[in-house]
Amino acid sequence: MSPRLLVIGANGFVGAHLVNAAGKRFECIAAGRKECDITDAASVARAFAEARPQAVALVAAMADIDRCQREPARARETNVEGTRHVAEECLRSGARLLFVSSGAVFDGTRQEYREDAGPNPVGVYGASKAAAEAVVTKLLPDAIIARISLVLGFPLRTCTNSLLERMQSTLQSGSTVHTPADEYRNAIDVETVTRWMVDLLAAPESRGIFHLGSTDALSRDEIARGVAQAMGYPAELVVADDSPPPGRAPRGRYELLVPARIGGFSDVPAPTCRQAIERCVHAVT
Repeated sequence: MSPRLLVIGANGFVGAHLVNAAGKRFECIAAGRKECDITDAASVARAFAEARPQAVALVAAMADIDRCQREPARARETNVEGTRHVAEECLRSGARLLFVSSGAVFDGTRQEYREDAGPNPVGVYGASKAAAEAVVTKLLPDAIIARISLVLGFPLRTCTNSLLERMQSTLQSGSTVHTPADEYRNAIDVETVTRWMVDLLAAPESRGIFHLGSTDALSRDEIARGVAQAMGYPAELVVADDSPPPGRAPRGRYELLVPARIGGFSDVPAPTCRQAIERCVHAVT
């Protein structure tokens, strides 16, 4: 009998793909906000009581970086206290936790970050994720913390936070896509990253922080141009902005999360950033 995996945030972009990837190795219980509102401790307790999971993947979050900057109290309520509610239920029930975090926990002043690097966020979103990591580490020392920088792919459901879906809609209309000129990310395709997550959840000895990304970083402008070309659109439709638009939250310049540990737990190799771009487009189209 397959172990039961509760995926919290299953209606989101990464969460839906994770449910799809985990189906062959786990009995997946998909929980969207209706089934498990992480800001409500009672809702979380009910979801655990109904699912009785052996493992939990917490993908739900307030992930809009600009909105987090505008609404810090709500960001903390969701990303920190919501994580605490889930971690406390894992502690009570004995379920293993995989918590999805972010490269935004770093300030972006170094060209690469290894898994033992200490957090130093520059914005509210990164600070909330760093605080959530601290909560998980204190309550569940054996938990898995999976940091990701930029995940690329098409959504399995509409109304999710998918860069490719937004880009495709803009490019189809003939409009230009504007991207930061001086931010670097080691993007990863959603199929690879969710397969890694499943492998980590399936390995009893996996614990601690894992950086899940490609082997190198490109600028967000280069990534967007690569995506446009892979989808068959002229790269000229992607325009690099030298200065951030008004209201854009601070972000780190460099966010290369070196994937040093995942090879010990998964046979899925880390791609280059350009390979991840090709995979994310041609996996669907």
